[in-house]
Parts: sequence; structure tokens; C-alpha cells
Amino acid sequence: MKHIHESDAPAGRQAASAPYRWWVLTAAVTAQTTAAVATQGIGVLGGFLQADLQLSHASVGVLAGVLNVAPIVGLMLAGEWLDRAGERRVIGMGALIMALAMTLAGITTTFPGLLFCLFFVGIGYSTAQPGGTKAVFHWFPVRERGLAMGVRQAGLPLGGVVAAALFPGIASHIGWQAAFLVGASVIVSGGALFCLVYRSSPGVASRHGSAESPQQPWLLYARRLLTAPRFRLAVVAGVALITVQTVALMFLSLYLRDRFGLPLVAGTGHLLVMQLFGAAGRVLLAAWSDKIRHGRPLIVLITAVGSLLGLCALGLFPGHWSPDLLYLASAWLGFFGFGWYGPWVAWISELSPRHRLGTTLGLAMAINQVAIAGSPILFGCLVDVFGNYAVPGGLLATSLLIYIAYAGLRMLKREGV
Repeated sequence: MKHIHESDAPAGRQAASAPYRWWVLTAAVTAQTTAAVATQGIGVLGGFLQADLQLSHASVGVLAGVLNVAPIVGLMLAGEWLDRAGERRVIGMGALIMALAMTLAGITTTFPGLLFCLFFVGIGYSTAQPGGTKAVFHWFPVRERGLAMGVRQAGLPLGGVVAAALFPGIASHIGWQAAFLVGASVIVSGGALFCLVYRSSPGVASRHGSAESPQQPWLLYARRLLTAPRFRLAVVAGVALITVQTVALMFLSLYLRDRFGLPLVAGTGHLLVMQLFGAAGRVLLAAWSDKIRHGRPLIVLITAVGSLLGLCALGLFPGHWSPDLLYLASAWLGFFGFGWYGPWVAWISELSPRHRLGTTLGLAMAINQVAIAGSPILFGCLVDVFGNYAVPGGLLATSLLIYIAYAGLRMLKREGV
């Protein structure tokens, strides 16, 4: 499967000359940021939900797992829908579903009720990632695509920043239900802004639903993708790194409380630092991938090495050192452990035919969702079983080592070393 080059995309060249593309990017970042308030907010509210509903570590993991189970199927359907209906309609409907589900979560008082609501939050969120990525892809040429993708993908950790800034205070003074209601209003405003601003790039709108290229059945197309070595490598990278990101998001505050005695409010401060540096990493690392040879795969490999070092720093941090130094480890892990996604999604996009971009993104992101859904449950269960974070943390580091070795050997083989 070949990469898409700028010469393959005449519509992209036309779009690249239009200042409007920066408005598209702004709208896409806003929609991603507001949608991410829900998914990232569960990590921020995890400690409050655990205390109020008397949940185990495994149950906290189940909350994140249920939120992320729905997109396993939803992303695949959303990707196909995007290729047929276009970005504005799909993202707008997704934001509406998320806002309604968050509102229901804000009036529930039981764990089963919360699980039900979070499932539909996940259904709505299925549209945000592939939809925004596809919108940006069509408006930016190859020479700017990494930067544009990185800026857009910064919306995910920025959503975490918004959640970390708003939710702890609201949950402490009013209750976690109020935090969900505030989140619903944020989400619907971001989706509405995208629908008002966005239009398809020249030459793309006319192709939605056209017979420009024969549409291979989804299963056959997915099988062809999964047999392509470069796509498989990108998928392995995504699974390894999204696992680190998800576990850090859900358990950092609890880890700092259990091991170092830091209050939950201080833990959310570390999450805020991690998300801020993650947003910066997504932009800077993706922009760097525009400039160097083997840019996307090499930068993703570098982020895996950086994430491994960040995990080791947090896991081996001496208890008698100043807790303030932990912010350095949180910042480092955020930069690499969240920053990988910008260059990764540009990498995936450039492995796809233009007319199946939504489907390709949906499949790759759905595979990631399996790890997103399962990893917090498994990690939480292991913490409960062993009574500490050493074993699950060691397994997390091992998964990164496996990817680093696999990708490194492939890169050396490609260079003929």
C-alpha cells in the first residue's frame, strides 16, 4: 500500500492556497477539545467517583472501559459514514449524542446508571477523531500536514486541561454530577461551532457518495489493510502507546495518592501538567515529522522510548525526594506519552487511499479502542490483586519494549544495516 504524495492530491493543492484552511483547523481543534472534555474528564473525576460511589480500583477502570467500548464498533461505522456523508454532518450528530449522554450522567446517582450514560458518550465520541482528522487532511498539503494534524490532535490533551481545570473544583464544591452537566454544555458548543464554520475542501464535497472509485466491501478492505506491513507496524505502535496514555490518564492521580500520599487535588495538578505538555508534544513532534526522513514512523518510535523513560522515572522515584520533582516526570511522560498521537495519525492518514480515508482512520482507531477499553480494567485488577503498582507498571514498560524492539529492527532492516 503506497503513501499518498502531494502530487496525488490536486484538491489538497487548491485548498493549501486558501486562508480558510486555518479556520477549518481552528474549528476542528475546538470540536476535538470540547469532545475530549468527556473522555479525559473521567480520569480527572475518577477519585471523586471512587469516594462517592465506594468503588474499587477495578471499578474505576470499568468506567473508563465502558466509555471506550462503544467506539470499538462506533469508529468503524463512523469511518464508513464519513466517506459517504461528510465531516460536518457526522461530527455534529456525534456532539449532540455526547451532550445528551453527559446530561443524563449529570442526573444519575448510581454506578449502573453512570455506566449506561458513559456507553453513549463513547458512541458520540466515535465521530470526533476520524471526522476532525479527515477534515484537516483534505485542507492541508503534505508539507504542512504533520503540523496541522499535530495542532488538531492537541485538542485531546487540551480537553484534558479544560477538564482538569474545571471538574475538580466543581466536584469538590457541588458534586461530580454538576461536572457532567458543565461538560455537556461545553461539548454541544464545540460541535455547533464546527458545523457553522466547516465546509468541504474544493473537489471533495462533490465526491461524497459518488462512484469515483469502486467501494470495496468493508471486510475485504480491512483485510487488505491488515496484511500491509507498514499499516501493521503503525497499528502495533498505536496499541502500545495508547495503552500507556490511557493508564496514565486513569491512574496517575491514584498512584500519586497511594504511593506518595499526595491528595487527589494535587494529583489532578499533575494530570494538568501532563496534558499541557502532551498538547505541546503533539504539535512539536508532528511538525518535526514533516522535516525529517522516515518522519512519521521514526518520531513515533522516539516517543515510545521517551514514554518508557517517563514510566521508569515515575516508578523508580525515591520516596524521600521532594514531591515537587514529580512534576518533571509527569511533564516528560505527557510530552512523549501523549505527544505521539499527532505524528501517528498523520502516518495512518498517508497510508490510505483518499476515497477511503474515513474507513482507514476508523479501523486503525477502532483497534486502538480495544486497548483503551481493556487496559484500565486489566491494570486496575492487577493493582487490586497485587496491592501495588510494580507488576502492572512492569508489564506496561514491557509492552513498550516489545514495540521498540520490533520497530527498531524493521527500521534497521529497511536501511540495510
